[in-house]
Amino acid sequence: MKSFLGVLTVLVVPVLVACGGVEPVEAPELGQESSALVTCTQTCPNGSTVSCEGNTCSVQADSVECDGFYNICFTPIPICGLNNRCSKLAGTPCSPVGGTRSCCLTGHPNPNCYCTPLGVWACSAL
Repeated sequence: MKSFLGVLTVLVVPVLVACGGVEPVEAPELGQESSALVTCTQTCPNGSTVSCEGNTCSVQADSVECDGFYNICFTPIPICGLNNRCSKLAGTPCSPVGGTRSCCLTGHPNPNCYCTPLGVWACSAL
C-alpha cells in the first residue's frame, strides 16, 4: 500500500503542475494617490502679499493658512523722522482745533496727534 501511494504521488503531482494546477500569484497593484496642491494669496493692508501652498488653504483678513500653518501680514513699525515725531509735535501750536495728523511714536504702529481745544498738539498711541 505504501508503494502504491508513493507511485500515485509521483504520477499525480507532476500532472497537476503540468495542467496548471499551481499558478504564480501576481503581486497586487499598489493604489496611487494624487493630490493637487493649492495656493492661497492675500494682499495685506500695507500693500505687500502673503501666500502659501498646501493640500488645503484658507484666506483671512491679514493672513493665509495652508495645512494648519499660517503666514501673517507683517505690519512694519514706521521709522520716525525728526520732524514727524510725536515728542516733537506734542505741546506745539496747532490749528484748527479738532484737526488730526499722523505722527510717529517709536514702538507703536498707528499713533495720531490731534489739535486740542487749547490749540496745541496732543498725541496718542492708539
